[in-house]
Amino acid sequence: MTEQMIVDAAKEFKKRIRDELYDRDMKQRDLADAIGVSESSLSLAINTFAINKQSREIREKVRKLLNITDI
Repeated sequence: MTEQMIVDAAKEFKKRIRDELYDRDMKQRDLADAIGVSESSLSLAINTFAINKQSREIREKVRKLLNITDI
């Protein structure tokens, strides 16, 4: 996977979350509460390319809760 592919996937994931939250009339704070993490941890996992274990786990919880299976 090239660096550009990683950047593109991260941007698509961020956009998809924003769209899903809008469709559900939720804020990022609501999502953080729903998956049991702090807003700052959620923001870090969504808005950066962090590959640490915590960020990966948070993104997985987000995918599960918002039913995102294609990214």
